[in-house]
Amino acid sequence: MGKTLILSDIHFCKRGSTVKSVEQLRPLWQGFDSLILNGDTSELHSASHAEASKQAAADVKVATKRDGVKITFICGNHDPTISDIEHIWFHNTKTLVFHGHAPIEGVAPWSWRCKYIAENNESQIKETGDGFEEQLNATRTASTFAATGAFKQHRPAAPHMLMLSVPAVYKVIRCWWQYPSTVANWIHLYAPSAKFVITGHTHHAGIWKRQGITVINTGCFGFPSHPRAVVIDSTTITVHKLTKKNGVYELGRVCESWSAL
Repeated sequence: MGKTLILSDIHFCKRGSTVKSVEQLRPLWQGFDSLILNGDTSELHSASHAEASKQAAADVKVATKRDGVKITFICGNHDPTISDIEHIWFHNTKTLVFHGHAPIEGVAPWSWRCKYIAENNESQIKETGDGFEEQLNATRTASTFAATGAFKQHRPAAPHMLMLSVPAVYKVIRCWWQYPSTVANWIHLYAPSAKFVITGHTHHAGIWKRQGITVINTGCFGFPSHPRAVVIDSTTITVHKLTKKNGVYELGRVCESWSAL
């Protein structure tokens, strides 16, 4: 199967992203056969940055092709239309790679959009049935509505938005605390063969063991987390910290490694 590098939550062109050009990332995939960008590569929630962000993702595609590396974009909640791929399995369905937003009700509990995403998701599930693919598809549809402004008529006025900022911080921290168990519970219901789950989404890097499942979150390229990378081959899963030297990212120390056999 070769050697695969997994990164997540680059958020090209979003304020706060630490990646300003593709060349900062290019050293990371040298020597790999494939690269998976596990959601939120581009930033479609921002009308002012969406086109530049899409172009940056296209630049990654050009650079990886030039380097002989196969690239796969998995869609996230900020870039639900970047591809039609919502997940990838490895190791005979023991290792699941997906952005990680589907297990969270409303995708982003800290956002005013959460209620409307949850309602849309629930409505679609009632029509399609409640399985693994249906869960992912419903979340992608609701995320597309959110990213493209379908709920903008519900956006609170500026004073209300300011008031929501305080409880939003609490909701972020609560989500971080609950996330490993939330994912493990969802996996038991919808993808019970998975023993390793590689996600992003919450911007909170970590490795947790819950209910016999190892949940890996690669954090984000920006506040409040330091990014990590996952390296997968036919037998092994390894998590690396990423270091930044002279503005360029490279693989750093190993956080943890497992046999996937």
